[in-house]
Amino acid sequence: MANLELRLTADEGVTQAMLDMLKGMDDVDSAEDITEPAFDADDEDSSSAGLSDNEGPGSHLIQVETINDESLARVLDAAQALAERLGAVLEIESDSQD
Repeated sequence: MANLELRLTADEGVTQAMLDMLKGMDDVDSAEDITEPAFDADDEDSSSAGLSDNEGPGSHLIQVETINDESLARVLDAAQALAERLGAVLEIESDSQD
């Protein structure tokens, strides 16, 4: 089994599409967004009070477990291709083989 952590800079829809694609691959045991929830500082005493709610894409940490070490490259290639098609940025945070 191999583990892979991917940093995806994209909106929620693209992130869900990435997770759906990964979970649908035969080479993947599991895939999940393990991003910590962001602190919401928009209270009345905050310097962001009253600012627009328009925000850019979020940063998501996706943890993927593959069925074996050989499948790691196939999974990464598929994730990179989807990110490119959808205009997202994909970075490899870490990969390990058990």
